[in-house]
Amino acid sequence: MTGGGSAPFSVGDAISYGWRAYWKFVGPLLLVTLVAWGVSIVFSVIGSLTNNAIASLLLSLIGWIVGLIIAMGLIRCALAVVEGRTPEVSMLFQTEGLGSYIIASIVAGLIIFVGLILCIVPGIIAGIILMFYGFAIVERPDTKPMEALARSRDLTQGRLGELFLFGLALLGINIIGALLCLVGLLFTYGITAVAVAYAYRSLSNQSIAPA
Repeated sequence: MTGGGSAPFSVGDAISYGWRAYWKFVGPLLLVTLVAWGVSIVFSVIGSLTNNAIASLLLSLIGWIVGLIIAMGLIRCALAVVEGRTPEVSMLFQTEGLGSYIIASIVAGLIIFVGLILCIVPGIIAGIILMFYGFAIVERPDTKPMEALARSRDLTQGRLGELFLFGLALLGINIIGALLCLVGLLFTYGITAVAVAYAYRSLSNQSIAPA
């Protein structure tokens, strides 16, 4: 697999693909989204009902780890769509590569946090540069944390402007979904997830299934 510099990528193509591929797999993707949100809500409710500080901290830690597992699962489902496979709820709970993903998420979070403190712009740039590390780990669970971060850096090299516009487009789509009484987010979240998976595969010069 090669890096981002000369790989073909178009914001319009990514959004268009996300839209078309989502509706091709709308049933499974909607179910996956509902289950993912349901798990998050359950942990939030349980945490809010706990008054013990230690128990609350423990539940928060468990909830954070479960959230990362779900995040990996959503990436796995989005990649499945781009590969032409039907996403399944069971994909949400697979844990291959979880250790690397946890470490990479912590490192990426710290880098972005420091960047945001330094006049915000560096944090936005860092967020763009590191946006694909999770895809690298999900695709190859044996990928080490720093290798995944480096992989994302390589894929985004020379494409920061395009990917910034891409991020704005995704944000706009989800804002529209939120304005539709939040129900729209059930659909726009999946559309944007598939669009990001398309971007990852496109910048990686990997094959993409027809939508």
